[in-house]
Amino acid sequence: MIPNTLIKRLLGVVLLAAPCVLTAAEVHVSPAGDDRANGAAERPVATLQRARVLVRTARLASPSEPVTVWIAGGDYLQGEPLVLGPEDSGTAQAPVVWRASSSEQPRLLGARVLCAADFQPVTQPATLARIAPEAAGKIVVLDADALGLKRLGPYSDVFSDTGGILSLFTRDRRLPIARFPDRGFMSIRKILFNAGGPTTRKWEGADWHQLEDHPTGGIFEYRDEVAAKHSTWAGQLDRGVWVKGYWRIPWQNEAVRVLAIDPAKQVLTLAKPIPGGIGNKYLRPEGNGRESYWVMNLLEEVNQPGEWCLDFKDRKVYLYPPAPLDQTEILVADTPEAVVTLHDARHITLRGLVVTINAGPGIRISGGEHNLIAGCTVRLVDEYGVRVEGGKNHIVRSNELTRLGSGGVFLSGGDEQANPRVPAGHLVTNNHIHHFSELQRVYTPGVNIGFTGGGNGGHHTCVGMTVTHNLIHDTPHAGVLLGSYDNVVEYNEIFRFATVSNDMGGIYSYDRQAQFGNHSLRFNYIHSSEEGDAIYFDHDHPNMTVFGNIVHLKSKGKRGTSFLYKSGDQAQFPQSIDCRNNIAIESNFGFEFVSAKPTEAKIENNVVVRVPTPFTWSDVAAGKKRKVAAYPSGAQAVYAADPGFVDLAGGDLKLRPDSQVFKDLPGFQAIPFAKIGLFTDEYRPTLPAPELIDRAGRHVQHDALEGYQILDRK
Repeated sequence: MIPNTLIKRLLGVVLLAAPCVLTAAEVHVSPAGDDRANGAAERPVATLQRARVLVRTARLASPSEPVTVWIAGGDYLQGEPLVLGPEDSGTAQAPVVWRASSSEQPRLLGARVLCAADFQPVTQPATLARIAPEAAGKIVVLDADALGLKRLGPYSDVFSDTGGILSLFTRDRRLPIARFPDRGFMSIRKILFNAGGPTTRKWEGADWHQLEDHPTGGIFEYRDEVAAKHSTWAGQLDRGVWVKGYWRIPWQNEAVRVLAIDPAKQVLTLAKPIPGGIGNKYLRPEGNGRESYWVMNLLEEVNQPGEWCLDFKDRKVYLYPPAPLDQTEILVADTPEAVVTLHDARHITLRGLVVTINAGPGIRISGGEHNLIAGCTVRLVDEYGVRVEGGKNHIVRSNELTRLGSGGVFLSGGDEQANPRVPAGHLVTNNHIHHFSELQRVYTPGVNIGFTGGGNGGHHTCVGMTVTHNLIHDTPHAGVLLGSYDNVVEYNEIFRFATVSNDMGGIYSYDRQAQFGNHSLRFNYIHSSEEGDAIYFDHDHPNMTVFGNIVHLKSKGKRGTSFLYKSGDQAQFPQSIDCRNNIAIESNFGFEFVSAKPTEAKIENNVVVRVPTPFTWSDVAAGKKRKVAAYPSGAQAVYAADPGFVDLAGGDLKLRPDSQVFKDLPGFQAIPFAKIGLFTDEYRPTLPAPELIDRAGRHVQHDALEGYQILDRK
């Protein structure tokens, strides 16, 4: 951090060198500008870093005057991330606004453009011999060291994120790292060594052993149809071969280095154990023969236009160009930092910007207060679109977040330990978050509110957030992850989640009562997930209010519960349930309740339509869960046919005034269905086109996992 005294001296030099520096509180930036200019409308500067200097000058000269940075359309290739801190901050009365010039789209890129001349033909005979016949003569090579690239690996022995290497892009898409198969998965034939987890078929309550320090990881037999491929990969182990898989359950997806491949026995040995070991959780020790995996980042598998790999031994990038190199630009992203960071900043707005093409997050806010990200588009970044880490009262509003390597918005902050608890007060509202978790496939949701991982881990402090009016869809795993305390999730539309991995909810939590509770989930519309559950408390659920939500899953698999409560720690810490005025439509299970305080439950005015198992009631007594007939609660209604929606088939789930529901349940309150989801405002003047949202799924193609039926629904 540069000392303030030095900043003031530098600004003094700027003022002396540029006597025509702006007196009005505006700074103009254009790719056609000149950093020797003064930032006036007719004399824009060229870079955001230079604009930052002029903003600081203006703030020192007139601290009570707001400052606006007008950014013209065009590309701003960030040689370094833009970091805004306390010295760049505004006040409530005099904010600092960085915004797009009227009707223009400035693009902030965390990448550099590669020249066609940076790529050379492959000439080494040994390398040419590795290239697939269909790609012969089409692959080019990039010398990463010669270009000064830094994120050159190798991968860690085990990882579940992006792996920490550079990424390649064109202007409009992330280029895929090579894999086999190109789509879908291979499946294991038989597990020979689990390297952790249960040692017998008795998975529930079984003895576990963890072997993180074992000299090898899991060992398995591979199938005949991919034997030739494995034999080829065996010749490249000195360069590093990694396989990525759903090794035991659909909520773990680790990449692991391969230690050995024995072509004669068709056996592959992983270099390190993973948590829980490999092999289907419920069929130990040999697994069920359907565990899914794929190989990644090998030159031998670069066989499609756009595919590439990074050879860790040669320190070279091999690319099958998506188009002739003189007709397309290739960009390389090589930094883990966000494109824009607000660190301990206050009252700064980023408005109407396109933040794109980065190996890290798009925008990061850490600390500070009252910052606003509004009307921006964040796309093609390898991490979260927006990360809000600590601070208070930040707002993420009316943004388009798409084609993200991990999740949409990550939230943290507040104080769980204070009495009373201290909220961070962050607001995530009116954002369209879709087609995400493209690289990190599990536990990277549309919005993360306090839970980052599976099993017993993943809790982080996230107190007093509001997540409202967002449209979240098309993700392999989670819609919204929920943990910590005192959060409100309302008026969101969430659909096509759990498209690859099941045992996941549109709104999902796995947390313990000692660090979790008092959330309100109301007026959310969760639908169109054939394998997902909707509102899913996978462990504890203390002091939850679940009111006025509509679920229409259209379940097709063995999963599919609209409202799912599990027993968690109820034997030691009894919990009641508040679940009222909700609607479940066309799922396998409607409401599954577990409570150690069934007589204190508030369960009433819930509606179930075309659900084979409308209600399941269980209590926890003497430390054990048992099914009961029902709780002594209010009235519910179950229908085999449409009870009076405006248009059930067309997705308009308002209840008509003459609906049978109002007659059968006089206390039922009409759900404000028309208010759910996005709205227009000054940052989002129009709603996304229906073709982009594609609620009917006409253009959807997913590779759902098979063979991972979950048995521990307790």
